[in-house]
Amino acid sequence: MTGTRTDAAPRIFFEQVYGAFQRAEQEMGAPIQRDYAIDGFVVRLRFAGPALVPLITPALAHLEMPPNARRADLTICLWDSASTHTLMPPRPWAQDACRARGDVRGFNDTRSRTALAADVGAVSVLDLQENLGVYWIRAGEQLPTYERGAPLRVMLHWWMRERNRFLIHAGAVGLDDRGVLLIGKGGSGKSTACVAAALAGWQYVADDYCLLASNGEPYVHSLYNSAKLDDAALKNFPALESVVRNPSERAAEKALLDLAQVPAAQLTRRLQLRALVLPRVTGQRDTRLAPIAPSQALRALAPSSLFQLPGTGPAEFFALANLAQQTPCYYLEAGTELSQIPQTLQAELFL
Repeated sequence: MTGTRTDAAPRIFFEQVYGAFQRAEQEMGAPIQRDYAIDGFVVRLRFAGPALVPLITPALAHLEMPPNARRADLTICLWDSASTHTLMPPRPWAQDACRARGDVRGFNDTRSRTALAADVGAVSVLDLQENLGVYWIRAGEQLPTYERGAPLRVMLHWWMRERNRFLIHAGAVGLDDRGVLLIGKGGSGKSTACVAAALAGWQYVADDYCLLASNGEPYVHSLYNSAKLDDAALKNFPALESVVRNPSERAAEKALLDLAQVPAAQLTRRLQLRALVLPRVTGQRDTRLAPIAPSQALRALAPSSLFQLPGTGPAEFFALANLAQQTPCYYLEAGTELSQIPQTLQAELFL
């Protein structure tokens, strides 16, 4: 190990956490592996035991590939202390070292990444040189709804950005492999628009997080097959009650939907982007599209994408700014007649 104690701290902590995972894996006896194809990369998940498997894997199921069909590009090891009886190493940072997005001050450098989810204490560490990550949580029942709906997004964000691909907070649906990106902060109506389009037979990539590849023609790639709706929005889609994954949490959380179980939804791995669309709920019956400036679209897209993930910065901003400049941008004045949302998008953008 080279460098000063401060410089070595991220790597030392990674080795401690990975060593604890290996002990947990040995304790449980038979490791569990799942492989997933994301934008041409193979992401391998290694579970030390079965506790986290049914919580993490459903949202990724549409991307699963045969095990060991190809060498893994990224391996993520997952474990919890409760089921494996293996303790997490003590956190070596001060209590005030964790920033709002989860970055841990002093434990991120050119090789290592470290993040703490302060609400549940979950730890994510990644070695970019070894393409190896570890995710730990104290117990599976503590895994929050957002992690079950969009698992390991911090780890995927770190690793993909090194390859000029960026996790963005947006929905994406399309027709004939061409898509629209639904942008905006929570409550803007993008999830309702994505679900309405999916139930109308559109291709579905995301309602909340997707992967942007913007070298040349912009594409978005699927990460998760889940969608989230609040109770008011879910009432518009009563057929989806049967695919709610978190019925016991409905009083405090949005409904987490498994769209892989919805026959009408065509889960798609990628779409070529045709437009950026910013929904606005009007309360009127009819839906219409109106052009907007790229700067308006960027203001809707950038903050939620940049502020929700640790380690974001100029690379993400410039990618989003370029996307807004090269792609037509619109307001979607979303009406109460939800069937008009996909009809309007198709009539205006795909015919």
